[in-house]
Amino acid sequence: MTSSRKAQSKVLKRVEVYSSEDPAGPDLSPSLESVRSLFPSVIVKLRPSVSRGMSGKKLEAAALSVAQARVKDPDKAEQDFEPMYGEVDYELRALQGEAKVGGVVYDGRLLAEAFREHFLGSLSYDTAHVVLTDRLVTTFSRDDLRHHLRTLVCGFPSIVSLPGIVEAPAKPREYYLMKQELEMRGAGELQLERLKASFSGRFIDYGDQRTPQIVSGLLLQAVMYHLTLDPFCEDSKCRLFNAHWQEDLIGSQVTSAALCRKHTKQISELAKSPAISW
Repeated sequence: MTSSRKAQSKVLKRVEVYSSEDPAGPDLSPSLESVRSLFPSVIVKLRPSVSRGMSGKKLEAAALSVAQARVKDPDKAEQDFEPMYGEVDYELRALQGEAKVGGVVYDGRLLAEAFREHFLGSLSYDTAHVVLTDRLVTTFSRDDLRHHLRTLVCGFPSIVSLPGIVEAPAKPREYYLMKQELEMRGAGELQLERLKASFSGRFIDYGDQRTPQIVSGLLLQAVMYHLTLDPFCEDSKCRLFNAHWQEDLIGSQVTSAALCRKHTKQISELAKSPAISW
């Protein structure tokens, strides 16, 4: 069989979406239903958090790998450090559901490796794995030689960072200017909260009711990466647009919540036969 025929024989059959660490997180069943509606022949399942049910030495090894994925210096592509006992212990308790995840930044590529090695095992072409997490994740940019927070890190598995939806895309420029001015004047927490309220609707915040709509688009991007390795669109109104500003994120995933003409056609064809083209 030629390589081209091999490529044509690879078809996506399942999408496994793993719940985030917080059991009280947002209801994302509408997000999964959105993916099902676009790919009716694909089975889309919501699974428990990746570490659920694991214990003993295997979980300890996973905790070490997750701790090694921490980003301590955003200016370095590779983080050369040995995790401290307390860091590994925290990750162990977080994986066991005994500690709340948050306040730490992780290299998305290394975190994906840890998930794959310790929780998912060998992966197959016919199944796309997407891990939802309450962790903040980054990738290193060769443009400015720094780590940047991401909403989505595409890979095998792909990772969707729920706090990244809030923290990664930039808020409106004027918000930062006004916030800086208030802080220089010694403004208190109440004044900063009032400033945030004055920009209501222009960025996503924690507990935002629009979160499931945005996760729908991120899941679609992850599935498109698994199918094509090319998940993004340059059209800022398309659900496959890789938004770096909150207003663009809201515009593509909530206000428009549609696909451009090119990707409407492409996904319509993939709906009939979700062939993997790499």
